[in-house]
This record gives sequence, structure tokens and C-alpha cells, in this order.
Amino acid sequence: MSTYLDGMFYRCSGVGRVYENLLAAFAGNADVGEIHTIVPASHKERFLEQFSHPMIVPSFVGYGPMGFGDLAHKSVFLRSLRGKVRLCFFPGHNVPLSVPVRYIVSVNDVTVFSPHFRLPWYRKAGFRRLLSRAVHGAETVVTISETVKADLVREFRLSPGKIRVIYPWVKETFFEPLPAAGSPDSGEYLLYLGLRIAHKNVEGVIRAFLLLADDFPELRLVVAGGRYTTPDMVDRWKGDPRLMGRLIEIPDPSDDEIARLFGGAKAFVFPSFAEGFGLPPLEAMASGVPVVCSDIPVFREVYGDAVRYVDPSRPESIAEGVREILTDDGSSRRFALHGRARAELYRRERSLNAYLDLIRSM
Repeated sequence: MSTYLDGMFYRCSGVGRVYENLLAAFAGNADVGEIHTIVPASHKERFLEQFSHPMIVPSFVGYGPMGFGDLAHKSVFLRSLRGKVRLCFFPGHNVPLSVPVRYIVSVNDVTVFSPHFRLPWYRKAGFRRLLSRAVHGAETVVTISETVKADLVREFRLSPGKIRVIYPWVKETFFEPLPAAGSPDSGEYLLYLGLRIAHKNVEGVIRAFLLLADDFPELRLVVAGGRYTTPDMVDRWKGDPRLMGRLIEIPDPSDDEIARLFGGAKAFVFPSFAEGFGLPPLEAMASGVPVVCSDIPVFREVYGDAVRYVDPSRPESIAEGVREILTDDGSSRRFALHGRARAELYRRERSLNAYLDLIRSM
């Protein structure tokens, strides 16, 4: 028998990174069996370069996540697998209208209900309806932090016993010695890595950088990650003359590029207003890069005391945290060492065993 692992979020946000980790870990495992997966055709070439295991059977489709095709056409595809697939696993919330077998859904966050997530009320209402259907129809709901579990119980009145918390893991490559630092033009830089979306507070990163710009005239800011809308907050700011030659955009970095960026970053800055977990800072921590991030409950849960916390609503606070890393070698070394030690808690083995136990139980 086979398993279906949904790949519609491949190369898209944190859900995509969780999917990549699961696919790589599940391939060849007897409990999982042959893995059928759907991936948007726009990523076909990169997917085939990254995943060539004989137990992975990909199909490439002409639609993206959360559209009509994802919710309707995917149901037809899943029905074609009836008799082959014993279990469907959706690492994101994009469960189609019909699923012919039992399924697991992973809910990575409910940030769409945050006031910082800029969607019209009617789209948020539609999302709530889709997510409610997905979680109530699932055999088990997996989530990635105790913070999100509490959110799901509150928002959807789910029984706590239906929800399993399984933390994502950091790829082993981020624990390996860093490669030589990649460009950005061989100077010192701050790094943001993630989707360019309002609740991640990319604008706060830019405002904080501008507060530091005069005191650190050689410092650059690297924003690595794809747009959520066009134009977005980075597009609106990059015409500012103070950012000319100092703002570097990398829209879709590969893992190798990310590792090189970590190799040269003075600090990793991630002042989100709302998150479900926050994997990019852990990857930075595993790489030995000091992290400056927002003081929100889920980050306290995941990162402990291994990062420099700041108030995400105040660019002055973000700038103050970054300034400490740039000017105080003791703080920089302390956060780098504590961060790497904290990231060790999120190695693959513990989380993978939890996923396999769940699959065996079903």
C-alpha cells in the first residue's frame, strides 16, 4: 500500500520546508510505503533535481495551492489513487473537497485570524470555513507547537486528544560547517529569510535597518524570500534613497544559497507579529548565527533564552537588539552558542519517530 503526501506548498513558506523534510525522511520507509505526491508544475525541474528516490511518485499539475484546482481537481486525482493509497497526509491546511481515505492534516498556524494578516473579512471567513472542515474531518490533527494547539482548541473547539504536537526538525545540513560566505557583495549584512507578508513584519526589519544605517555605513540588508503580493512592502520601500545599494533581494533561495547567506550574516532578524513555530530562525541558530526575534509566546516556547527578544511593534526595539549583536562581541558569541545548543533539540530523529508512530497507529 501507498501513502499520499501533499506537495502543493513545495518551495512556498514554512509549510513547504516541512513538506520537504517529511518527504526526504519518509522515502524508503517501510511503514510509509510508496509515496504519491502532487507538486505545482512550475517547480517540476527543481523537484526532480532534489527528489529522485524510486519510492517517490510525483505528479505535476498546472495549479497552485489554495485555488480552485487545489480544492476541486485534486479530489479527482485522489479518487484515482483509491485502492493504492491507505492514508493521505496534508502538511498544510489545503485539504480538498473530497478525500477518499482517512487523512492527517497538519495545521502550522492560525495567523490568518491575526489582525496583522491583511485579508478582507470575507476571505478570512472563507478560510475559517475551509480550515474547520479540514480539521473536523481529519483522523488526527498534527500541529507544530503547544501554542498552536491551544489556538485550535479555542478557535475550533477541537478535543485536545485529537491534536498531536510534533515539532518540525532542522535539516542536518544546517548543523554542518558553514560554506564560505556568499555575496552579498562581500560586506557585512543582516539577514531576513521568509515569505514577504505583513504578519512577518518585514517592514519592521527595514525600518530598524534605517535606524542603524548612519552608524553602520557599510552594513547591508538581505531580504531572502518570495512575495505574497505584488507589489509588496519591500517594493514600496526599495525606492528610498537611503536603501540604494544597501538592500539586496533574493526571491527564491535554494538551500545551498541559504547556507551561504548564513555563513556571512552578522545577525538573523525575524520580528514576526504572529507565527506557528518559526523554522528559519532555528536554521540560523543551527548555523551559529545570532538571532533577533519578536517576544511572542510561540518563540518563547521554541527558542527559550537562546535569542535576543525585541518588541516587534517598535522598530527602535528591533534596532536596539540588532545593535547589541553588532557592537557587543560577548552578546554575539553568547547568542550564537546558546542558539546552536537550542537548535540541537530539534534534530530529525525525535520528530521523525513521532510521525512514524502516528502513521503506524493509523
